[in-house]
Amino acid sequence: MGDILTYLSAADRLLGSLPTRQHITSSPVLPVTQTHRVRVDRTMPFEFIGNLVRPFCGLWEADVQFVYSDYDSSLSQLGGDLQADAYLIWLDWRIYHESMGMEAAAHWLIERIRLLRGVTEATIWVNNWPEFLELGDLLFGPRVSERGRVRSFNQYLENNIESIVGCELLDLAGIAYEEKGMVYDRRNDDSSSYPFSDSMTIRVARYLGAQLLPAVFLPRIKAIALDLDDTLYSGVLGEDGWNGVNLDEGHYELQRLLLKLKNSGIMLTICSRNEEQDVKTLFKEREDFILTWSDFTAASVNWQSKADNLLLLAQQLNIDPSAFLMIDDNPVELLEMMKSHSSVKLLRADRNSKETLSKLCHYPGLYQLRLDQEAALRTADIQANQIRMSLQDNTSEHGTYMQSLQMIVTIHVNEMSHSGRLFELSRKTNQFNLALRRMTEVEAQKSMDKQQYVTLTVRLSDILSDSGIIGALVCRLEGRKASLIEVLFSCRALGRDIESVSFDCLLGLLNKRGIEQLTIDSQNGPRNAPAMDWLRRYVQGATENIAVEGLLNDVRAVAMKHPSKVEVIE
Repeated sequence: MGDILTYLSAADRLLGSLPTRQHITSSPVLPVTQTHRVRVDRTMPFEFIGNLVRPFCGLWEADVQFVYSDYDSSLSQLGGDLQADAYLIWLDWRIYHESMGMEAAAHWLIERIRLLRGVTEATIWVNNWPEFLELGDLLFGPRVSERGRVRSFNQYLENNIESIVGCELLDLAGIAYEEKGMVYDRRNDDSSSYPFSDSMTIRVARYLGAQLLPAVFLPRIKAIALDLDDTLYSGVLGEDGWNGVNLDEGHYELQRLLLKLKNSGIMLTICSRNEEQDVKTLFKEREDFILTWSDFTAASVNWQSKADNLLLLAQQLNIDPSAFLMIDDNPVELLEMMKSHSSVKLLRADRNSKETLSKLCHYPGLYQLRLDQEAALRTADIQANQIRMSLQDNTSEHGTYMQSLQMIVTIHVNEMSHSGRLFELSRKTNQFNLALRRMTEVEAQKSMDKQQYVTLTVRLSDILSDSGIIGALVCRLEGRKASLIEVLFSCRALGRDIESVSFDCLLGLLNKRGIEQLTIDSQNGPRNAPAMDWLRRYVQGATENIAVEGLLNDVRAVAMKHPSKVEVIE
């Protein structure tokens, strides 16, 4: 019990209202299961921030080790020994403004980053610059102050960074808008050439440790399980009625944030001890609520244990409980959840709804770096899956059920525009992930090279919904041999054997190219049993140097019986 209460208290302290330096440094040391090494190439001190990052990383069971360059405005040793898991280029842009102009400096930096990108596939971060540094800046408009030049520079830098795969912005300008006072501290600047105030320093440390680092090193949270009473609103529905519970400003903003998360691709669910009809009435009648009943992918509203209900939600969404964040105001419920499902992420809702809002804004695993290309389809597709399950239960023959879906499988071959979706699938997929490779964004883009790879991305639709791109197979060519290094299928597509249809297509393409032997990369993980079971259907022994023609015959015998319509786009 002590461990979970320690974690919840640490999250309350670090993620709510901006913590003090003392709160951060006195935060308890949490268990660590992963360590990441970050190289910092710099022209100004970073230690003031770096020394505060670790407690935030502890919230996602991580530690970070910063390795510092010397102060070098020429970045002559950029990247160091190239052994880092990520690279941060930390620059005082005022230096370059004085010597060469900020846009010229940005152009110079982009060329340096491209050289670094050529020798590493790890993520590269670079900071922009705040528009406002001190109070006096408010007296001058953009045309007659540095603010206009900084704004143009930031836009130029952002546009150019977006053109480099795996390069991200450390958005000091955005963080500065969150800072109520000025971000500048002249005393720090004069004494140590570090220009930022203590509160700005803490905000940057929290942004790195709780948002940016986990966005790179963790799969994004897939679903949020929401309590209702004293979490989504103030009051108890069963006692106060639908018109008696209170939606204050913080709860209103909390619901707005949850809707944004839903639109970004995270599924919302309800896990509440209430009467389901009362809850449906609440969402129907309360016009001041931002969220509606249809915004929730699934709901478990009853008087059973929330641990059992979350497991039911996981089954309905076809995801592992570890992909959930549960938000509840009752620490006893959170404790029971931890006892039953230790991998579920937990967040305690606060009596002060604005504190809950802040904690959710900063919770590790929610920050998004890239647009989720399937976000608009996900909730509707999961809801359609529940209809599919009902159809299957009411159909005596599996073949009849499969035919009734009228599936269309569209297979794209080396489609460069799908590299982003391949990256997403590799990062997020757990159950049907054969190699657990976790490709980088750079690897995903390289795998679309037709000279070195055969890469398939698989789109699925049926009579009930368009599921979007739900799968991928990546095969590296090596003369007359090939290696299947990635087989990925979304949990939304499981149970319809689209993977065998896609594998048949891949083997056919390899056979046409004269590939004679195939090695299949696989790795047992805690949750990828569906992928391993599928592989054993076709390969019972060694997975090295398998004869392609024989394997094709075995897989095609299954694929030919599949009732889907298949279209291949090369």
